[in-house]
Amino acid sequence: MKNKVVLVSGASSGIGFITASYLYEQGYEVVGISRSYPKKEYAFKYQLCDITDESQIDLLKKWLEQEYESIDILINSAGMGISGAIENTPFDQVKKIYDVNVFGHYLMTKSLLSLIRKSKGGRIINISSIASDIALPFQAFYSMTKASIDAFTKALYLELKPFKIQVACLMPGDIKTDFTQNRTKPYQNENHLYDERIKNSLMRMEKDEENGMDPIRIAKKIYKMINQRKMPIRTTVGLSYKTIRVLQRILPEKFIYFIVKKLYG
Repeated sequence: MKNKVVLVSGASSGIGFITASYLYEQGYEVVGISRSYPKKEYAFKYQLCDITDESQIDLLKKWLEQEYESIDILINSAGMGISGAIENTPFDQVKKIYDVNVFGHYLMTKSLLSLIRKSKGGRIINISSIASDIALPFQAFYSMTKASIDAFTKALYLELKPFKIQVACLMPGDIKTDFTQNRTKPYQNENHLYDERIKNSLMRMEKDEENGMDPIRIAKKIYKMINQRKMPIRTTVGLSYKTIRVLQRILPEKFIYFIVKKLYG
């Protein structure tokens, strides 16, 4: 029996790199993609591809069609973050985060669906965030893009169900990766109205991330998901984040955002 073929975007670092490496160790045929090569050693196959560039995705698809009969699993893991007040954030940066976090996932999925359909039981996992459910101040556009991925996942789940392609959304919380260092820093304007609040909010967020979950737990969760008979449509990792999702359903929304304001506002 041939090894299942897994394509992982955002595989140069962070969750994508750890997931690609872990699945390769478990015997999967893994192809990682990103705009640049990983800085760490890796054993899985790798292709350079900017997921915001449709022409590059077309070239990737042609290469995949030459190498494989089908793609069994697509993991859309590429992502970026920007921080700062909504009022101060330049529109070009907003477009950039949407290009990477939303439209890139759409382009990858749209292009590769014909190959995934050939696997007769393919799976797609989109990496979202717990921040898709609870918007954070000075991280508005990250939360917005992740909420978009949640909606994208649900619609895709319904559209692809007749083809026996399962679609799921994994919503991690704070993860200890280089995402913290790579986040685009706050934009300021001449009024400086938000400076102190942004500084305090980001200090708290960065501390949470630096003390966050080991990304290997995300990789193991993905491994579990792709081996389940039926994947959950939306899921997270860790008791604390599962508890947050439960509390969110039973507590008044104003109370939840009172706590968020105290922590990050």
